[in-house]
Amino acid sequence: MFSWSKPGPPSTPSSPSSSGGGHSSSISRSVHLSSYLDHRILKPSTRKVSSDRPRTFVVADVYDTVFQTTNGFALIARVYLPADGGRAPAMTLHGVRASHDWLDIRMKVIGYGPLSSDQRWRASGLKLGDAVYAVIHHFQLSPPSILEITDANLKRLQESLPGASSRPSGPASGSSGPASSPFPKSASSGLSRPNESNHGGNSRPSHPPPQYEAVEEKLNFEVSDFDIDALMPAVPASFLEIDNMSLSELKQMVEDKAILASFVENTSGIKTLKELKRSIETANVTAAEANLAHRERIEGVHTETLTLKRDLDEKLKRYRELDAERMAITHPPDLQEAIRELTIAKKDAYRTSEELADEWVESGGDDVSGFIKDFMEARVLYHTRAAKAERLEMSM
Repeated sequence: MFSWSKPGPPSTPSSPSSSGGGHSSSISRSVHLSSYLDHRILKPSTRKVSSDRPRTFVVADVYDTVFQTTNGFALIARVYLPADGGRAPAMTLHGVRASHDWLDIRMKVIGYGPLSSDQRWRASGLKLGDAVYAVIHHFQLSPPSILEITDANLKRLQESLPGASSRPSGPASGSSGPASSPFPKSASSGLSRPNESNHGGNSRPSHPPPQYEAVEEKLNFEVSDFDIDALMPAVPASFLEIDNMSLSELKQMVEDKAILASFVENTSGIKTLKELKRSIETANVTAAEANLAHRERIEGVHTETLTLKRDLDEKLKRYRELDAERMAITHPPDLQEAIRELTIAKKDAYRTSEELADEWVESGGDDVSGFIKDFMEARVLYHTRAAKAERLEMSM
């Protein structure tokens, strides 16, 4: 963001922007997006990140805003806008590894209150443009310590700035704001400073920053050992301060542990490590507090899940019993068992027909029509069962 006109005071967590108009939950997603893309300060240096990744219900749009800090560094604020307008957007510093109280180890912005949770975002009443401006404004006036520029296009953009050093460097020691870290002269030509209007009183945006190619990152919530090791500053091959010391000074530093400890404490590598340690501790505390805030809800869901699991286990047990009973009833019988039962039934039918004939003969042969009817039914049943048994035997 290379053209800053004189804005109103930046939005803060405790003082929502007056343009927010009520709670964020009542602000539509299109209004949030319009407040960002049409923001009078952010618009010239904001562009949508091209991505082949399909839109999801979590993150639907990703935008980059380029801005310059008071120590002359160009940075990229990447904004992840959820598809649900009621959810909090996320912001990261793209293309750099840096140390700052507002950044965690993944370069995600965690220090700005309204972005810390969906509930605080809805309660803040902020529009997206105001929130992005507040974060960028803070980084502008309190620049992070840049350990490395990882994006090649951002590195070229940094080198193209007049007089800007391409080597990452943090703010000057002891700097705490704009008063102690003003714009360098080489970086101020053609650029207006934050909260400072032009001499004529009418601010006019300069040309947008040079185009850069932004590669879409897949959201990853795991930090590998390689990423952690990469944050550690490299051990220098030599120390200029030691090279410039006289032999007596070197001897005094070696013999006096207090002088040696003071020298080590004041090296840039130790300061960077301390800043890194402090940022990691802050990120851990923030993550722990966020987890504790959901403790009651998680315990309630856990209890409810256990109850539902017990009910499910009981219903599954009953289901398996009924299913086994159904299978026993509807499952086709074994062929051998069916043939065996048909053979027994065939013999019963034959025996019944023979008993009918014997009884009719012994009775004197009366009622011929009744005998024929009963005898034929028994014999038909016998032959039917015999035919079925034979067909089953042939099908085996």
